[in-house]
Amino acid sequence: MKHLGREHHVYVLEPESAPAITIESGEELMVETWDAFVGERDPLVLEASLLKGPATGPIAVSEAEPGDALKVEFLSITPKEVAAHMVMPGRGFLAEEFPEGYPTLIQLDAGDAVLPSGIRIPLMPSMGLVATTPTYRQETATDSGPYGGDIDMKELVAGSTMYLPVFVPGGMLVLGDCHAVVGDGAVAGTGAECSADTLIRVTLEKGMNLQGPRALTPDYFVVLSYGDDLGPAMKQAVRSMVDFLVKEKGMAPYDAYTLCSLAGDVRVSRTFRPISPVKMMLSRNALEQLG
Repeated sequence: MKHLGREHHVYVLEPESAPAITIESGEELMVETWDAFVGERDPLVLEASLLKGPATGPIAVSEAEPGDALKVEFLSITPKEVAAHMVMPGRGFLAEEFPEGYPTLIQLDAGDAVLPSGIRIPLMPSMGLVATTPTYRQETATDSGPYGGDIDMKELVAGSTMYLPVFVPGGMLVLGDCHAVVGDGAVAGTGAECSADTLIRVTLEKGMNLQGPRALTPDYFVVLSYGDDLGPAMKQAVRSMVDFLVKEKGMAPYDAYTLCSLAGDVRVSRTFRPISPVKMMLSRNALEQLG
């Protein structure tokens, strides 16, 4: 099995960049990622810290071309070391009420994230940043788009599969920003940021012509949208799910819209950033009945 260490990391996606590694379609790869703070755990340093958001890669897939898609299966996600949460000045839902930086170190023990208070939260490691490289220069942290990006989707756990459009030759996939646990919205600014070893399998899907990211998690089929205004972004996520059900599952439009209302959820992964990712989630139980 091939291995890609976290010393091969980037902060910017560049269309003309060289790959850190090239793999064949269907090949498995162990990817080591930094946490969002690049390993910094000194509380005094964290208090003045800004998220850096490195991503390991880029990973090129042989014969991937624009119009194709990469199918990324997350076979395992294993958090490493001590996790860190940070109330970030100027970010989060209550930024005006909590203006100061406030770091919390979180121990990982026996399947739980353990807070300094002793409260234990079951680990649910998820990959926060998954992206192919777009045709323009893009920072890895803070934003999301049709290429994926900093999506902070807590459902993207081991056993999940993500589909990402290919925009440049090779696809140039990157991973990073693992969370040992995080809530929808990451309301104080971050999750339990941790480094990780993640085993993936990447398969090239020729001519799939995806318009944006999709994911199949253990419980949901998910389409992702994004925008600087949550209202339109949420509408687009619902529209994308309805379009999927009509065009790819053969449902009548009103029936598809009804199913989304009864067996779907529209949620915000995080906000108070320039671009906020939105997810429309449909129960896999309902989806699998459509064949």
